[in-house]
Amino acid sequence: MTEEPPKEEIEKPSPPLGRPFNPLATYAIYTGLVLIGYILFWLFSYPALIAFTMFFVIILVQDTQHIVKTYEVSFAKKAAVVNLCYSLIFFIVLVVNGIALSIGLPPPILPEIRELATWSPLYILGGTFGMANIKRMYGPRRTGFQYP
Repeated sequence: MTEEPPKEEIEKPSPPLGRPFNPLATYAIYTGLVLIGYILFWLFSYPALIAFTMFFVIILVQDTQHIVKTYEVSFAKKAAVVNLCYSLIFFIVLVVNGIALSIGLPPPILPEIRELATWSPLYILGGTFGMANIKRMYGPRRTGFQYP
């Protein structure tokens, strides 16, 4: 009988794991942004709400591009793309239905759900909340003061 030499075990490099963090500050910011959005809606109707959420959609697009290009963890990349996709879908719903409702027409997208445009900012800002969590869990560590 011949003995085979032990095979060398090749260790695959493991991706960096997410680090623990406390999302309470992100929750507080998310709640504040939702309140600001609905106050703008109450004061100025859908055009102001559309402009407010467009700012965050632009930030989401930029953050998603940055994460896809620079992060090593595939879950973070996929989660960023999913956040962007559903935020864009609800932004389109907000724009189309919000403009239609502001000029007195019925909403063209899913007219049986009349309040869909009103609920859309929650989902759009939810994408912003998710992106902030991805950046905190998988992004580079910062030293010194860090804005929540």
